[in-house]
Amino acid sequence: MTYVVLSVVALAIIAAATLPVLKRVDRRPLLLTALVLLVLTVVFDNIIVGVGLVAYDESLISGVLMPIAPVEDLAYAIGAVMLVPALWILFGRRRDGHAGAAASDESDREPQP
Repeated sequence: MTYVVLSVVALAIIAAATLPVLKRVDRRPLLLTALVLLVLTVVFDNIIVGVGLVAYDESLISGVLMPIAPVEDLAYAIGAVMLVPALWILFGRRRDGHAGAAASDESDREPQP
C-alpha cells in the first residue's frame, strides 16, 4: 500500500467521522489552523527529511515533493485539523453534563471560594 492510498483512506475515514460535528463549527478558525499547520508541516518536514532524520521508500511515495518531503505528509496536518476540534467538541463536556468552559459563559466568572 502506498502512502497516497493510506493517506486518502485515513482522511476519508476521519472526514466521515468528523464532518457531522464540524458542520456546527465556525469555519474561519479551522481554515486558519489548517493554513498554519500546513505551512509548519511543509517547513519542518523538509528540514526533517533534508537532514536525514526520516527517509521514505521511493516506491511508496507519489514522487510529488515539496521540495524535499513528499506531499503525502500533508495528510497528517489535514487529519489533525479535522480530528482534534471534533474530539474537543465531543469530549469537552464536564462530568455534570454541562458544556465545557469554552462553550459556556462560566469561563468569564470569577472562581467562588
